[in-house]
Amino acid sequence: MTVEFKDLTLREGSQVPGLEITDDVGERVLDEVARMGVDRVEVSFPRAAPREELYRHADSLGLQTAALARAVPADVDAALDVDPDEIEVIVNSSDVQLEHALGKSREESLRLLRENVERAVDGGVAAGATLMDAIRADNDHLRDGARVVRDAGGRHVTLADTTGAGDPDAVRETVAAVVDEVGDDLAVTIHPHDDMGVATANAIAGVDAGADSIDATVGGVGERAGNAPLEEVAVLAGERGDDVALDLPELVPACRAVLDALGVDYEGKPVLGREGYRHESGLHTAAMLREPSTYEPFDPGKYGAERELLFGRGTGRGGVRALLEAAGLEATDERVAAGREALRNAAERRGEPLDREEAGRVVADAVGS
Repeated sequence: MTVEFKDLTLREGSQVPGLEITDDVGERVLDEVARMGVDRVEVSFPRAAPREELYRHADSLGLQTAALARAVPADVDAALDVDPDEIEVIVNSSDVQLEHALGKSREESLRLLRENVERAVDGGVAAGATLMDAIRADNDHLRDGARVVRDAGGRHVTLADTTGAGDPDAVRETVAAVVDEVGDDLAVTIHPHDDMGVATANAIAGVDAGADSIDATVGGVGERAGNAPLEEVAVLAGERGDDVALDLPELVPACRAVLDALGVDYEGKPVLGREGYRHESGLHTAAMLREPSTYEPFDPGKYGAERELLFGRGTGRGGVRALLEAAGLEATDERVAAGREALRNAAERRGEPLDREEAGRVVADAVGS
């Protein structure tokens, strides 16, 4: 199975309160997105923010660009003006949003969807559509929407969990219903939000149910609790053996660079945060010196990250013994005790633990090698 992505970091990031993305920052984000091997990006909602410079920069990087438009003629025209490769027409699909956000019936929403997908296609641009709040919508209405998109000349339909209300079972059911309807006639994309903390799992569930691609953002950047974090989905898919359509050794460095450019902290995040690769517990480090996978869910080097084994006050006899053995030294009880004391003293003098290389030197010096 191949897992493909469309990156929405710029467009979704623009909806985060207080997050200002200048053209310079946007270009840096696009540079890093291209670096990690993403080939499609949703740049902006042109009716509100044309960002034409960013579309042209993305073009120069060989990225396929998408512009967002509501199912409104003026939105589609504004999107056509920035000359994207694709226009994503969005329309509400759940009954609660149709009534309170759009103020239209199901039938009226499908008419707007058809007319505006056709308008984009007639403008000479590839088009697709996002059915908003799809996980809370009626599956028959979603099937109707997918058929409308197909018949209007659209190339894909995106099922958005706009409120993050879905769980993997609900996502699988929704995606499967639409995939079964359109078959090979229309590509299907899953667009998860993370309000319930399961966007990564929902993205994978969507793929398992037949979705062709995933909408995601670096670090999960997006309104409210954010979107599916691209890096988490990529690692989860990669670790279960899927073919991930990214340059995986560039994943962590590029994603960190994106968030650095945006000024978004990532140290507490899975995959990207450095603390996720730091080990100081005596039990952990002793075992990991022999076999790193003992306490790691994946090899960080596969994704461009680096593990850190730390030694100091918490290092036990097992850790020192493993350091001695790694240096080719006999791990007698006396040597282990001397090495452990030396590590503690060195860490106290420095005020922080030592890395593996430093710890090895300290222990070797302590036993007189």
